[in-house]
Amino acid sequence: MEKDKRKNIIIILLGVIIILLVVGLSLFIVKDKFLEDNYEKLEDRYEYLFENSLNNKENNVDNNDNTSNNDNTQNNKTISRDEALDIVLKDLNLKNNNLRDLDIELEYKVRYGKSVYEISFDYDYLEYEYYLDPESGKILDSFKSLS
Repeated sequence: MEKDKRKNIIIILLGVIIILLVVGLSLFIVKDKFLEDNYEKLEDRYEYLFENSLNNKENNVDNNDNTSNNDNTQNNKTISRDEALDIVLKDLNLKNNNLRDLDIELEYKVRYGKSVYEISFDYDYLEYEYYLDPESGKILDSFKSLS
């Protein structure tokens, strides 16, 4: 009888442990799926809020400070989308007529702390993604993957 009680207690404890492991694993999977699905949305929202806060600060600058800011912005010339694409194509030694799904966007990226050109396209069986500094034309990052 004593052996039966011990056996039942062990079975109950093992059952509780298995249930806790299953619940823990389920929560871990749900958390990862949530983060995976919402990471880009959260990042875009953060970038939007950050960019708007910068715009609000610029709009609140005094007129005296405005003249000095205008001088600085004239010195910081932004390259065009076509120039940015030419830099990428030159880096890859490619021609523009062979690209598919070309997308060029100038948007704020938290990673770089400023607005950058994000250029993405498909060529042959590869997908390319480039990040360029819009002022200097310098390639900040580039990625290539199978499309």
